[in-house]
Amino acid sequence: MTEQEYLCPHCDQKMRKWQAPEESNWGGEIKYVCFNDECGYYVRGWAWMDEKYGQKSSYRHSINPETGAVGPLPVATPDHMKPGIID
Repeated sequence: MTEQEYLCPHCDQKMRKWQAPEESNWGGEIKYVCFNDECGYYVRGWAWMDEKYGQKSSYRHSINPETGAVGPLPVATPDHMKPGIID
């Protein structure tokens, strides 16, 4: 059986399978995440988080394949969360 392929709605790039750290609120949950560093959603996120919250962070588009829920995955640096890529 082949896995579902997800494309980021913001940049049309293939999203990558990612496993949340066990110690996180997601407790090892599998998500698909856009790790394209040129994705407009991610790029605009840096300025938005700084302007709205004074935070030096951004977010990446993610989807939970079990529930279909979509949302932002917060990141503190460009490489933050990349160690969880499992594909």
